[in-house]
Amino acid sequence: MKTIYVIVDILALLTLLLLAGRTGRIKKDYGIWLKRTLVAGAAAIIANIMIALSANELFAESSYCLYFISIDWIIYFLTGFCLLYTRHEEFMRKWMYPVAGLMLFDSVSLFLNLFFGHQFLVSKSSFSFGDFYLTTFRTHYYIHLMIDYALVILTLAFMIYRIVRSYSIYRTRYVIILSFIVVVIILNILYMAFGLVLDASVIFYAVSGILIYFGITRFVPRSLKAVAVERAIDDMSEGIMLFELDGSCIHANAFMRTRFGIDPGHYDLTMEPASSFMAQLSEFGLDFGHFSYSRPAKISEDREKEYYNIRYNKLSDKKGRPIGSYFLVEDTTENEYLLQELKEARITAELANRAKSDFLASMSHEIRTPLNAVLGMNELILRTSDDPQITEYANNIMSSGDALLSLINDILDFSKIEAHKMEIISTDYRIHDILRDCFGFFIRLAEEKDLYIRINCAKNIPSVLTGDGRHIKQILANLISNAIKYTSEGGVTIDVSTKDQKAYTTSVVFSVTDTGMGIEDKDIASLFDAFKRIDEQKNATIQGTGLGLAITKDLVGLMNGTIEVSSTPGKGSTFTVTIPQLIGDPTPAGSFVTQSKTGQKEYRESFRAEGAKILVVDDVKLNLDLTEALLKKTGIAIDTASSGTEAIGLCRSNKYDAILLDHRMPEPDGVATFAVISKEGLNTDTPVIMLTANALAGVEKEYLDMGFTDYLSKPVKGEDLERVLVSHLPSEKVVLIRNE
Repeated sequence: MKTIYVIVDILALLTLLLLAGRTGRIKKDYGIWLKRTLVAGAAAIIANIMIALSANELFAESSYCLYFISIDWIIYFLTGFCLLYTRHEEFMRKWMYPVAGLMLFDSVSLFLNLFFGHQFLVSKSSFSFGDFYLTTFRTHYYIHLMIDYALVILTLAFMIYRIVRSYSIYRTRYVIILSFIVVVIILNILYMAFGLVLDASVIFYAVSGILIYFGITRFVPRSLKAVAVERAIDDMSEGIMLFELDGSCIHANAFMRTRFGIDPGHYDLTMEPASSFMAQLSEFGLDFGHFSYSRPAKISEDREKEYYNIRYNKLSDKKGRPIGSYFLVEDTTENEYLLQELKEARITAELANRAKSDFLASMSHEIRTPLNAVLGMNELILRTSDDPQITEYANNIMSSGDALLSLINDILDFSKIEAHKMEIISTDYRIHDILRDCFGFFIRLAEEKDLYIRINCAKNIPSVLTGDGRHIKQILANLISNAIKYTSEGGVTIDVSTKDQKAYTTSVVFSVTDTGMGIEDKDIASLFDAFKRIDEQKNATIQGTGLGLAITKDLVGLMNGTIEVSSTPGKGSTFTVTIPQLIGDPTPAGSFVTQSKTGQKEYRESFRAEGAKILVVDDVKLNLDLTEALLKKTGIAIDTASSGTEAIGLCRSNKYDAILLDHRMPEPDGVATFAVISKEGLNTDTPVIMLTANALAGVEKEYLDMGFTDYLSKPVKGEDLERVLVSHLPSEKVVLIRNE
């Protein structure tokens, strides 16, 4: 039997030593004190083994001294562990050394029992399992017990105090450790009350060590995790319900209890909102999934309905075996109402944008229609008048008309860019032609202000480039126009060169430099803002919409180019535009030659087509007369119609080589008239050219998509009208005239 006691002691010793070696995993100060407690317990077990194996009273007494001293230090280290564990660090710093001194004094007193016998006496007793040395306690030993139990009571008191003062989530951790310690103390007291041999009590050290170690590393974290998870689930802004396999509810968080009044103990899948959701799943043949759920508003008074997104899924253990299911409920009410508001705002914005487009279309038509007559008649005056005074008046009208048309075009171009309908169309062009056109257009304006225009074009620039020459011309024209507007002395210099030229690509660099008023540094940042002009009060007499530079920047961006500005107030500005282009013909363009003709060039038609016959349809008689006058010298036979109905009648009885058709006419309008002509009569294959004052973003493509052959916007210049007709009249009826 004694051998069994020794084996039990050895197992308990190994257990404590193993636990002591694993306390390094406890990353807190109390882990060190727990290790010391376990080591002291191991020392007590070693003393117990020595007692069991004692061969005489002196060896047994020495072993008992070691055992009782070990008990002192077990209690001391355990007290330190408990104080640190319950966060009484300040108190521990105060008592640690005085109590250690008291324990050291008590340990010395116990050791001196070998000489004075004042603590206990050792006597040999015989049992059925063999001889065993027992102790008889003296008065001084009870003082030793009082010290030990005082420390134990103090420890328990501090733990109870911390339990009372702590929040519930931390109270759990202290209760668990306190319970373990109390259980061991009670078992030990009961053991001693029955006067059993000392050997067997060491099993309590191993049990207490195991309980405390696993309490700290396993039970407490899991308990805290369970409490924390439950608290976190209750604090969620979403709802969650957990169900067992039989469909009974085992948990519903605060969201579900508050919003839906769910009592987990009396709730199952046959109740709302779960029942509606399960019905939807059944309808689609699904076991799990997510759907939307709505109900009359109960939480917010300013909402008619509440909207939820509900997800139902299964719960599985680590091996994938089903253990239940859960509902996750998200309140999407605010999102739903926000989406509704955004939808309404989008509809309102679309209506506003449509109203703006309708307004621009209407204003474009209303302004361009009379302007077409004004500029067209003025062109006829310039063609026919030999009177210098009248020619001068007509030139002034042309300048003012061009300025007005430029303002209208700026607004329409901006609307195209804003609507993302501005198209970049690549064609072959010659840079010298663009420069000559710009020079010819602006030289008269410059000379009226006694300004010069100088153009320096690099000789090695490719003679033919591929890109959107029309918009490049517009960019250059905007910059030159701007330079002339803000320059009162000196002039404007245009430098054109290339850089980064390769076999098939190059970057064309345009620099427009003026000697004007210049721009302050603070104004450069807002220079390209739409509808904004720099120093408006000072420049109130300068005409413009404030859109030219904004349009220029957007066009440059659409062509993947860059625009830069450098300026010195009072000395002038330089705008530098760099645009990548393809090379159509790498042959150098050579020297640029300006052929400036500031006087009025005598008109001469570009072709004659005496065998051709066209129909012109417009509800404004003045426009019909103007078109006839502009084409008079070409020899074309012209029929006119003032309504769609009249045009349809003429097309049923006459065959035309081309039809010029206005859009906005009384019923039927141009589009409806075209639909009839293209299907009935003799002109189903006749090219129909839309001639309209509508020049809004994307209309050209819309007309072409409808089936129109071409498109011209009013006011129409005679040369543009002739160009379009030449391209669509039968070639055998057209004789081109070369203008020298």
